[in-house]
Amino acid sequence: MASFIELKELHDKFLEPKLLMDTYTGKDAPFVKDTVTRVIPLLSKAFSSGCMEGEMLVALCFGPFFQWAFPACEYFTDIIICSPNDKCLTELEKWRLNEPGAIDWSHAAKAFCELQGKGESWIEKQTMWQKKIKQCFIYDLSTSNPLSPTVLPQADCLLLSHCLEAHVTDKENYRTALENASTLLKKGGHLLMIACLEETFYMVGGFKFPHFSFDEGFVRKALDEGGYDIEELQVFPRRVTHLYDVADYSGFIFVNAVKR
Repeated sequence: MASFIELKELHDKFLEPKLLMDTYTGKDAPFVKDTVTRVIPLLSKAFSSGCMEGEMLVALCFGPFFQWAFPACEYFTDIIICSPNDKCLTELEKWRLNEPGAIDWSHAAKAFCELQGKGESWIEKQTMWQKKIKQCFIYDLSTSNPLSPTVLPQADCLLLSHCLEAHVTDKENYRTALENASTLLKKGGHLLMIACLEETFYMVGGFKFPHFSFDEGFVRKALDEGGYDIEELQVFPRRVTHLYDVADYSGFIFVNAVKR
């Protein structure tokens, strides 16, 4: 699967995690109203619905984007977050261990606490989240066990945030990546997916990265063929009405599906 290998080499060499965050998810990032303030309420609602039960959640995140796992920490005992390479994993571990120079996710923590409306301290909440994240691994979607050589029990919930489409170049590779990721989820478990629609590229630090483009219909078909029943699917138009020369996505898709 040459496309997996080529994209991995591209990301490993040129994708800088902090620049990626500064552009798309940091507190001053122009895209933050799409990538943080819109997504956290969606996941909070999904987790609080009561339809997801179990102890373990595995999240496969693109780059250092793991803020979407924050709401999960309220409902799962064991949180395992996985990044695509060493650079991203290093940033994740620095945040988890509260080390100097770690990525600042205070804006995401504050957004979640404000959403909850319980008057909780975001600092205390973030400390609790850091303790809830038990392990961190590198994933490789070209293999049948994306966390190889690590073998985990199948999770009760699998969260895929922008990871499939960022690592493939065509429909066949996407289906293969989904099939491989699905090995991490038990039957009857929930798949939560967040993805950009109709995006062909994104810029990071002046470097243009390719992105597999697809629409809602493709996602529905891929999930059905991949062994999932969709319980909820929402499509949201892009809020950032400029900067199409930085990232050309048209909107976001959010999916809650159950593995057959």
